[in-house]
Amino acid sequence: MPNQHADMSAILFVFISTIALAFKGVFAKFAYMADMSVDALLLLRFGIAAPLFWVGVYFMARKSAPLTASQWKTCSFAGLMFFFATYCDFTAISKIGVSVSRLILFTFPMMVMLINALLMKKPPTPHQWFVFFTTYFGIALVMAPNGMASLDGFDWVGASWALGSAFTYAVYLVTSQEIMKSLGSVRFTAASGSITLLIMLAVIPISASSEDLSFPIDGVFWATIIATACTVLPFFMLFEGIKRCGATQASLITLAGPIITVIAAWLILDETLSSLQMVGAAITIMGVASLKSTWVIDMVRKIINRPKVA
Repeated sequence: MPNQHADMSAILFVFISTIALAFKGVFAKFAYMADMSVDALLLLRFGIAAPLFWVGVYFMARKSAPLTASQWKTCSFAGLMFFFATYCDFTAISKIGVSVSRLILFTFPMMVMLINALLMKKPPTPHQWFVFFTTYFGIALVMAPNGMASLDGFDWVGASWALGSAFTYAVYLVTSQEIMKSLGSVRFTAASGSITLLIMLAVIPISASSEDLSFPIDGVFWATIIATACTVLPFFMLFEGIKRCGATQASLITLAGPIITVIAAWLILDETLSSLQMVGAAITIMGVASLKSTWVIDMVRKIINRPKVA
């Protein structure tokens, strides 16, 4: 029974985290409606989140050894990739809406798979190629539900931003998978997030105009919600869930994220998808989900083969 309760609490942690992360795009849209620019929103988000992550380090990992120069170098590269991923993500939301941008971003697990195959110099398996083509077939239906005719009015620039976010986020995850073994997830995120903030403080004030760096009260409110409820708190809940149930099971639960985002965008922002786009979304989600199908099969086998208790 204790294990069962632990599993249920882990599922609850991961699911609540998934819901919070799914609403990030919706809240970002509200910030844009309040006349806050992408640049100002990102600066405020990381300006609030980075210190809070270090508060988490103090309570959860303050007795750990300081980071080495090599670890800071890896965290700096990861922070740079996360800067690109976040900037592309929020720009895509502003251009093509929450629903479509989330679905394109959701291709990042497949990109992680391909990057790892390239680094290991090992060709992808037939199943991985199946995931590749299935995922992008689904995305093609979302982007062009009426065939070639619908491509004329499609925002290719916005879609490119979303794809750029998916790719750079995949590079960020590949970079982080080794360093987190020695640093731990809390310290890694605090360090890489601080680097992301420093890059934003260095780049955005130079590249953005004075109008882009205005901070209206309503926009500040939504940026604060994004930084706390959709960044810091979900992170701690997600990794607490991973600690209790494992990364594989947690990743399966997070597959609900794009569905939650699309439903929220429909109910709150009046964004809609056609029937064919919904089919494409389902194909994309199932394609990515099949990456974890081995875990599901193993779990079913364990249940079937479990000894009967008299």
